[in-house]
Amino acid sequence: MCGRIFIQPTSRQNELLSGLGLGGIKLPTRNNVAPTESVHVIRQVVTGGMELTPMRWWLHPSWSKEEPNQKFATFNARIETVQTSPTFRGPIKHHRGIVPASAFIEWQTEGKHKLPFFIEGAEEPLALAAIWDLSQSELYSCAIITQPANESFSKIHNRMPLALTMAQAKEWLNPHANAAELLSAFSGACVELTVKKIDTAVNNARYKGPVQFL
Repeated sequence: MCGRIFIQPTSRQNELLSGLGLGGIKLPTRNNVAPTESVHVIRQVVTGGMELTPMRWWLHPSWSKEEPNQKFATFNARIETVQTSPTFRGPIKHHRGIVPASAFIEWQTEGKHKLPFFIEGAEEPLALAAIWDLSQSELYSCAIITQPANESFSKIHNRMPLALTMAQAKEWLNPHANAAELLSAFSGACVELTVKKIDTAVNNARYKGPVQFL
């Protein structure tokens, strides 16, 4: 899964934005972003260009008549069921996006303790595959695609986000690409990651300071 995100305007993040058609735009620094909070999503707009859109990180389907809520956990979308879920099957076909991130947090449980790890791209920025929706013509919201962990990451957690290369991110954003073919081609894809132990302060979603490495 992917439960927290860090966003910093590094040179690698700037290269990602530039490579995806958003040169000159810089991301704001955001620490320990939690589900239901706002993240920026790169998406293609009807004019054919790219836009960086703030969205609620907890997808609220356009067909729902309810107000946004946390009744179901829709901040992540499993790659195995994203094409069949009523909530996700429309967005995966028509509303694909990229969440640019500097790092994400994952936890290991030891006894009663949750030990957090700070996970970055080793050589590339994190371009997290996402889907989004627009409800009631005013609320943009999104979910990050997750998949079973590869062999190296499974030591940390049994799931991981779908973290794409620049070339893969461009394909993901192509509205004419077939969703089923993309998912088949990218299943298991993940840029090389680095994992560092950090202080448990991030376990509290209200903590928005920098990480303390151990």
